[in-house]
Amino acid sequence: MATPQNPTNPSGTVRSLMTELGKGAFWAVLIRGILAVLFGILILSAPAAMALTLGILMGAWLAVDGVFEIIHAIHARRQNLSWGWEMAGGIAYIIGGIIIMVVPLTFVVIGGAVILLMMASGMLIRGILSVASKTFRGWSKILGVLDIIFAIIMFIVVFSNPGAALLALAWIIAIYTIIFGIFLIIMAFAARSQTKKAFGN
Repeated sequence: MATPQNPTNPSGTVRSLMTELGKGAFWAVLIRGILAVLFGILILSAPAAMALTLGILMGAWLAVDGVFEIIHAIHARRQNLSWGWEMAGGIAYIIGGIIIMVVPLTFVVIGGAVILLMMASGMLIRGILSVASKTFRGWSKILGVLDIIFAIIMFIVVFSNPGAALLALAWIIAIYTIIFGIFLIIMAFAARSQTKKAFGN
């Protein structure tokens, strides 16, 4: 049974609020961390299935969003407002969503390849600028050269075998997600420990 707080005691009220906030934050961060770890493990265990699911969900989301866009366009037309582009956008969303749901793996492979190409382009530009810059020296020049080398490797892999590139991207995302989840779990317990030390149980 919780001990009632004295309304005339501000410090007791603040202590109670901070304690409850600490407990709530603990569970929220802990659950986020656990879910992140589980999601990363799922990607590692079945990357193709996760890619397929992601493609289907993306297609379904676009189709549903397109339906709502069309409904909004119809309401705008009844109120004599601009509606043509909104209607066209809704129809395009639905068509695109259906196509993605029909070929979800193709969409994911193309989308993953585009992401990797953007990453490789960014690394290449950064590497060239680092090497060409007169302000960067020593290790900065070496890192610039490494950026250029890895960017070229990424370009070769994406254009020669986009499926392998997508698998590599899935592994990177999975490992990052697991590490991020572990840090969240550690942070949750650390925050709970600090709250107990500051305000007691």
